[in-house]
Amino acid sequence: MTQRHYAQFGIFHVTTNTADKARWCMREGVPQILIETLFLVRSLQQAKLNAFCILPTHVHLILSPGKNGLSSFMHSFKTNSSKNARNHLSSVQGKDPQKISCFSGWQDGFHDERIQTGKQCGAAMAYVQGNAAKHRIVKEIAEWPWSSIHFEEFLDSMEMWTE
Repeated sequence: MTQRHYAQFGIFHVTTNTADKARWCMREGVPQILIETLFLVRSLQQAKLNAFCILPTHVHLILSPGKNGLSSFMHSFKTNSSKNARNHLSSVQGKDPQKISCFSGWQDGFHDERIQTGKQCGAAMAYVQGNAAKHRIVKEIAEWPWSSIHFEEFLDSMEMWTE
């Protein structure tokens, strides 16, 4: 069932976690699937994607969710990315359920923060883009391949805010 949040439209910093903190987001080929699914859902929902960072147990996004709102965007992303990742892992690792036991899907729900000021936007962008370094996965932000800093040509521009 789609999670319903009070605010559905605007610019959001969203975090969604894997179920049981399973580390399936970094399995072979899965980060690419998550990114492809993000861009597909962005197109289908007429959303704007401004930044993302894929980590072993969670994903951070900055987005404007589009015509159907935030809950619809996240439901579509999580449903489609789960299906695509499970299918990929099954084909790579065989049909043996033991071999894809690392795949737990997404935790129910997600956390969101509606961005309302330029200062808040700057802080959210820095947090998302620097998250792999924050978790000490890498020392420098540019070292993490699954951050939107490596996909800037595919991202939507953000409006400038004056305060």
